[in-house]
Amino acid sequence: MVEDLKRQRDRYIAFSLAAADLLIEVDTHFRIVSTVGATQALLSGPAEDVIGRDVCDIFIAGDRAFARRLLTKAQSIGRIEPCSLQLSQPQGPALQVNMGACFLGSGDSHTFISITVLSDGVMIDGEGGLLNLDSYLKFVSKKIGILGYTAPNDLKLVRVTGLSRAMRDLPAEQADMLMDEISSVLRSQSMSGAAAAQLSDEAFSYMPSAKGEAASSDAISKDIQAAARAVGLPEDSLRPSMMNLELSIGNLDQDSIARALQYTLQDFCKPERSPIHSLAQGLKAAMAETVQHFDDIRALIDSDRYTLFYQPVVNLDDRTTHHYEALLRFADGHKPFDTIRLSEQLGLVQDFDLAVARKAIDTLIRRPDVKIAINLSGLSIQNDTFRENLRHLVRPYKDISERLMFELTESNTIDDMDAAGNFLRWLRRGGFHICLDDFGSGAATYSYLRKFDFDFVKIDGPFLREAQENPRQRALIRSISHLCKELNSDVVAEMIEDESMARLCQELGIGFGQGYHFGKPKPEIDTPRHNLNGKRKGVTQTWR
Repeated sequence: MVEDLKRQRDRYIAFSLAAADLLIEVDTHFRIVSTVGATQALLSGPAEDVIGRDVCDIFIAGDRAFARRLLTKAQSIGRIEPCSLQLSQPQGPALQVNMGACFLGSGDSHTFISITVLSDGVMIDGEGGLLNLDSYLKFVSKKIGILGYTAPNDLKLVRVTGLSRAMRDLPAEQADMLMDEISSVLRSQSMSGAAAAQLSDEAFSYMPSAKGEAASSDAISKDIQAAARAVGLPEDSLRPSMMNLELSIGNLDQDSIARALQYTLQDFCKPERSPIHSLAQGLKAAMAETVQHFDDIRALIDSDRYTLFYQPVVNLDDRTTHHYEALLRFADGHKPFDTIRLSEQLGLVQDFDLAVARKAIDTLIRRPDVKIAINLSGLSIQNDTFRENLRHLVRPYKDISERLMFELTESNTIDDMDAAGNFLRWLRRGGFHICLDDFGSGAATYSYLRKFDFDFVKIDGPFLREAQENPRQRALIRSISHLCKELNSDVVAEMIEDESMARLCQELGIGFGQGYHFGKPKPEIDTPRHNLNGKRKGVTQTWR
């Protein structure tokens, strides 16, 4: 009889370990009583060393409140579905694991935990184990596509009014505790504990589990308010509210689902906007807004409600102005960066690039003493119509080609490298110069440097700023400068704010600089026109 019981016990353990890497038994206070499985590998010590430890401490600090909430939930309802957490490791990165828990409620009232290492789990990237907006959109879209009509009926949208001020006013330790607790509340209700996100300072969302009973909005509000009291905040300092986003997808395809989700979640971050309650409503609103954006940008281009501002690029050796970068500005308050990014999404950036080229050519005709650089989107040079239109535009102005440079931006990856390369070579044969913009902002810049010939390479500002404190970054930029010299390309550093940064650039082998230290963008080029007489006497403006 005893042998039969032992065999039965061993069979149950074997079944459990077939689905998990580690089994942990904990008492009513969540202290470890026993372990079976990969204790040494996962907990970095033999079983006897972990007995008596709080099991929540085996996870990273940001997941401990979540682990405790899950185990408390298991004690209440008997069992929880596996949820994603990060297992702390003394050396190396944390391990993404699934934790399941079962509470039998008899005998010694112990809880039994399973730990399974995930090879392809969702990587948590926000505070307290919350996803950011982009990761959450990908997760939810993928889940809807996989689960189809078996997916949850809705997403939960949670607004915690007052949180932004509380996080600002609380000491750092209490602020972290508060965010960890709010995260644990939302993650404990989400699918696999991995489908909760922070959308903005006060806006959150989670995809509930398709199984089990979901907590009510009142229960979640009470848990969040309890977390606020635990860190010393006054009563009602946080005011949680919750709404449902219906996930009925009807005939929507994957692209439409993703677009509707993105619009709706971004819209929820703006509390002044009327709430959207379904994907169909979100898609309709997204389409209407897209049409409006298209019309607005088209009107901007057609009505000439934009101008060029000019920022000097100087020779770092003698601080003389070498050329100017032409930067787009709008008369009615549109933000240039946002407008250009939106125009790329709507397929209108080619029109902007052509319009800027026309204005730059007009300036060069009026000012034969200056050289100008203008941006050229990677999207534009992949477009057959744009390439032909730009050829048609610049052909009559061969006399200014030596004074006009095109800066190839990396906001969009170039897919047709051959067509782009042929066009850039055509421009260079015509006397125009080509600059690779934002070097260091993405991996594609290295492939561009291998594929295309550039007269100048511009180092990305944030990439350069890191070099002030990071010796490794300085070594990397110095090697890039040396590489560019080998390729016969001059190097420009952008966002130089002070003299110390300018001197660092010189030490790193960079020949040219741009930034507020040398001059802010202005609507007029105010350099003395002393070169104009030289031009009339036959002196040629050159880039080198």
